[in-house]
Amino acid sequence: MSIFYNVRLGIVDMLHNIGRTLITMLGIILGTMSIIAVLAIVNGGREQSLKWLEERGGVLKLSIHPKRSFDLETREEVAQKRLTLKDMRLIRRYFPDLQYFSPRISKWMGLKYKENVYNCQLSGIYPEYQNAENFFVDKGRFISEFDIQEASKVVVLGTKTKSELFLTEPALGRNVTIGSTNFTVIGIMENKEMFVSGWSHNALEWMNRRAFIPLTTIVKKLYGEEPLSSIDFQVTSAEVVKPTQERLSKFLLALRDGKEIFEVRANSDRLADIEKRSSKSQIIFLLIGGISLIVGGIVITNVMLASVKERLREIGVRMAVGAKRKDILIQFLVQALLVSFIGGAIGILFGLSLLTILGKFLQSPIAANFQMILIAIILAFGVGLFAGIFPAINASRSDPIKILRYE
Repeated sequence: MSIFYNVRLGIVDMLHNIGRTLITMLGIILGTMSIIAVLAIVNGGREQSLKWLEERGGVLKLSIHPKRSFDLETREEVAQKRLTLKDMRLIRRYFPDLQYFSPRISKWMGLKYKENVYNCQLSGIYPEYQNAENFFVDKGRFISEFDIQEASKVVVLGTKTKSELFLTEPALGRNVTIGSTNFTVIGIMENKEMFVSGWSHNALEWMNRRAFIPLTTIVKKLYGEEPLSSIDFQVTSAEVVKPTQERLSKFLLALRDGKEIFEVRANSDRLADIEKRSSKSQIIFLLIGGISLIVGGIVITNVMLASVKERLREIGVRMAVGAKRKDILIQFLVQALLVSFIGGAIGILFGLSLLTILGKFLQSPIAANFQMILIAIILAFGVGLFAGIFPAINASRSDPIKILRYE
């Protein structure tokens, strides 16, 4: 007998016992809904982390920082051997393939406009800073190579810094005082926004509370020779991130006679951590959601066993007129798979329709994709397969003579 005939028999039986069919599907529906929900929560958190990473320069970004330490003696040693402009020039000479080379000197300073004073992080940077950090000017212009060469007294403000100093007044072309020196505002940065679940404030607001001037200006006209806070840059492709990171680490060790004063941080390492945590969370939540599917599978098995017992006469008649054992096995197995497949499809539809409500309730990012739908339907189908095997085998092993005699 064809598979289509068995599918038709399964559908007819489901429609004749609609109440029992719905109860049988309930566990599969709830299990599939829970899998869709938990995978969407995990995927939403992953996408939020990736967005954060992209806002901080993307996966091609590398940066050099003084190595963190809580040992007082080591901390003093680090303070005495910070990155210098000489180190920067050597790194740039020996690593010409680095893109968007962006050294930075940062200080907390008070900026003044009329009577308004705002304390923010003032950074001396190179023009390549925008590309290295994926942080671009929105109005006016950014620091140029000419500004670097001339040590120009110009400043670019973050949106928060601008609003605190100028309120609603236009800022471009106006002067602000830094220390005792006047600087002309030449640009306003784009506003950075990212709202993380559970936080009521903008997680990237700190980037809006900054101001930027040419690195040569901070050295020549404000503080004199200063150690660099960091050096940021981009590599050409993901394949060279690790090799470049290793080469830079060895180069920095050689600069400081083998002492680990600095560290090279890669955004790709953070990406690997994000993917690892996401995979672990998916496995844990799949196991939790799978419990509901297992319960649904147990219900299917029990209902199918009861159905086999109720339909013994039908089984005996079919076998008496020529149906083979494999035909009986396929008939009941197809019915179990139909229940699981339809229940899984309904669960997916309900789960997807509830994601928006769930996101608002949890105040957490929710993101669905085709992969999680495929996982849910495969799991539902697999549960139906295993749940239907025992009742189907039990039905196929029935003796038609004994059945008909008993009936």
